[in-house]
Amino acid sequence: MIETLIFGLIVLSSVCLWLLIEGRKSPKFLVWFIPVLLMLVTSTYVTYSSILGFPKPAIPKVGLYLSHYIDEPDWIYLWVLGENEIPMSYRIVFTKEKRQALEAVKGASAEGKFMIIKDVDEEGEKGDDGSDEENRGGFTIGGDRGFYEWDFKSSMPPKN
Repeated sequence: MIETLIFGLIVLSSVCLWLLIEGRKSPKFLVWFIPVLLMLVTSTYVTYSSILGFPKPAIPKVGLYLSHYIDEPDWIYLWVLGENEIPMSYRIVFTKEKRQALEAVKGASAEGKFMIIKDVDEEGEKGDDGSDEENRGGFTIGGDRGFYEWDFKSSMPPKN
């Protein structure tokens, strides 16, 4: 697949260079051709990156923690089970605080606890259901988002 992309880029660049050489006397052609070519190359790069499944450079909004990988000086790669049970990959900037928080989340997940990421309230004390977040143990990864232990027993319907 990568060979086809490289071959296509070589053919595209050859055709574009030929068109630029032939159309160098027409300023109207150059005014529209160069921006269109730059937009085409940019959209091709973005589309190809998304097809390959590269991680999003963002902090997830909501999800269930699956795993993480720490690339020590630069990045932390985080896998989260998002909406409709689709796993997503995220890339966040490395800091020691985020590393310590994610290591604690990994330990809690290894113990069998379900760790979810969600927004932290302004007070940072109460969750969406009004329960104390301190009892469930929160780990912040920056901004207003943090990991919390999911109390699935209170979320499940009662048995008859």
